[in-house]
Amino acid sequence: MTEKRLRRFLTLSLALFMGASLFYVCFRYVLPWCLPFLLALLIAALLEPVVLYLRRKFHFQRGFSALILTLTLLFLLGGLLSLLWSTLLSQTNALLAAAPAFFDAIPAAADDLLSRLEQFSASSPEWLSGYLHEQLFRAVTDADSLLRSLSSRAMAWLGSAAAALPGGVLAIATGVLAIFFTSASYPELCAALEHAVPEEAMAKLRLFRGGVMRSLARWLRAQATLSLITFSELLIGFLLMRQSYSLLLAFLITLLDALPVFGTGTALVPWAVFTLLFGFPPKAIVLLALYLCTLITRNTLEPKLLSAQAGLPPVASLFAMYLGYCTFGVAGMVLFPFLLLLFAQIRNAKSEAAA
Repeated sequence: MTEKRLRRFLTLSLALFMGASLFYVCFRYVLPWCLPFLLALLIAALLEPVVLYLRRKFHFQRGFSALILTLTLLFLLGGLLSLLWSTLLSQTNALLAAAPAFFDAIPAAADDLLSRLEQFSASSPEWLSGYLHEQLFRAVTDADSLLRSLSSRAMAWLGSAAAALPGGVLAIATGVLAIFFTSASYPELCAALEHAVPEEAMAKLRLFRGGVMRSLARWLRAQATLSLITFSELLIGFLLMRQSYSLLLAFLITLLDALPVFGTGTALVPWAVFTLLFGFPPKAIVLLALYLCTLITRNTLEPKLLSAQAGLPPVASLFAMYLGYCTFGVAGMVLFPFLLLLFAQIRNAKSEAAA
């Protein structure tokens, strides 16, 4: 390798390393700090046509129009969240009220399970009986340690949630104020940005902004469609099972399913196992069938929905999800498909501009 090629290789490697490091720092630190203002800019851009319509139709001042739209958005989101919260809270209270009766029935169910296991082991060979007793003792020990671990983790989570509550309230309040101020001065902000950035860079920035907006909208549409389908499947399944607290359970399991590393199996599979052990095989079979239905639906539709939004083959979206998981874990499974959509949108916009 000549000295020129070696210098070029080292320069390219250094540039790639610096780019990857900058991307990681921005994604890990800068993005959470700027997220309320980036969301405010996005919402202000979406509200801009409505602001112009109010000014043209009713001759409202821009600040007054921005205030009306910000309050309307706040009241709509607050009303929807309060309605959902009240429904979930009522079902949670009912579940907590029924919890003592459930825990009172556990010892009798456990004794029945142990007696059935003893009957089975008594009629089985000696080696199988010893193996079953060993596994049962290990399962009881593991269950005790698991309950202790879950209890300590739940207390730690409650403590961290309580500690993060003031920061969350501050972030929400900052976001609401940022929406109002950004919408009220949206033309001035755009003009200042155009004057500060060179024309060539501004053209690339407009292209990038258009790609980000389209990619974000299409990615959110795909994820919302998947979550809605999963929620509908779970709710219909629980209603057919005549399961109590169907809405609450479907909502919580859908939240788990939104995190790819967890999925619906995190709740449905242990539920089915305990149901089977406590003597309800039909319900366990239905729960496993519901889990397989949601799993197959998500794994089948997710690459297709993402690839359909980007105009790429489904294997490309599947590869992006797997690569993201190998790189950044759960966050990478969300980030990399979005970056794939963004790249496809920018490529399509460049092709259209060249044509």
